Amino acid sequence: MADVGVSGFRRGWQIGKAGKGLTGALVLVAFWEMLRLSGMVDPRDLPSVFAILRSFTLQLANGNLVLAALQTLLSWVMGMAVALVFGTALGILLALVPWLERTSRPTLEFLRPIPSVALIPVALMALGIGVTMQVSLITFASIWPILFAARQGVEAIDPRYFDVGRVWGLGQAGRILRIVLPAALPSIATGTRIAASVALALSITVEMLTGRPGLGAVLQAARLSGQTAEMWAVVFCAGLMGQGINMVFLRIERALFPWSGEHLV
Repeated sequence: MADVGVSGFRRGWQIGKAGKGLTGALVLVAFWEMLRLSGMVDPRDLPSVFAILRSFTLQLANGNLVLAALQTLLSWVMGMAVALVFGTALGILLALVPWLERTSRPTLEFLRPIPSVALIPVALMALGIGVTMQVSLITFASIWPILFAARQGVEAIDPRYFDVGRVWGLGQAGRILRIVLPAALPSIATGTRIAASVALALSITVEMLTGRPGLGAVLQAARLSGQTAEMWAVVFCAGLMGQGINMVFLRIERALFPWSGEHLV
C-alpha cells in the first residue's frame, strides 16, 4: 500500500509539473500575441505564433531545418566531447595537485571571463573557417563548467576515503579510478549539463557570424532576407533542441546518481 501511495504521489507530482509547464507556455503565447497586437512592436517583426509554427512545420517537412539541426548537433557533439575529456582531466588534476592549482589560478581566472564570441576573429585567422575553428570555440566556451565542477567534486571527497585507499594499497591511478572518479561523477555530470547549453548557444552563434552550415546560418539567411516567420521558426527549433538536451542530461543524471541532492525531489 505504501508503494502504491508513493507511486501515486509521484505520478500526481509529475502531472502537476507538466500542467505548470503548459500553463507557462500558454501565458507566454498570450503575452506574445498581446505584444504583437499592441502596436508597441512592428507586427512584421513579431509574426503570430500560428505563422511561426506553420513555418516550423514546413521547414521540417522539406528537410531544411532537420539538416541544419543535425549539422549544428554534429559540431556540438564534437566540441562537448573534447571539453568533457579535457575539462574532467584538468579539474581532477588541479584538485589533486594543490601547487599546480595555485600556479594556474591566475591564468584560469583570466581566461574564463573572456567571451568566446570575442575570440571568433582570432580563431578565423588562426584556424580558418572550417570545423576545427568551430569545435575549438565550442570547447573553449564549454570546458569551464566541467573543469570547475570536476575540481569541486574532487575537493568535496571525504579525506578518509583516501586513507582507506592507502590501507588497501591503491596507487595514484587506483585512487583516481576507484575513489576520485566515482565520487566526483555527480558534480561532473551537473557541470556537463550546464556546459551543454553553453556549447549549443556558441555553436549557433559561430554559424551566424561565420556562415558555417547549421541553424545559425539558416537563421542569419532568414533575417537578411526579411523572412521573419522563418527566422522565428529557427529560433523555436533552437529552443526545442536546448530543452531536449537539458531533459536528456537530467534523465541520465537521475538514473545514474539518484542519491544526488539535486534529484531527491
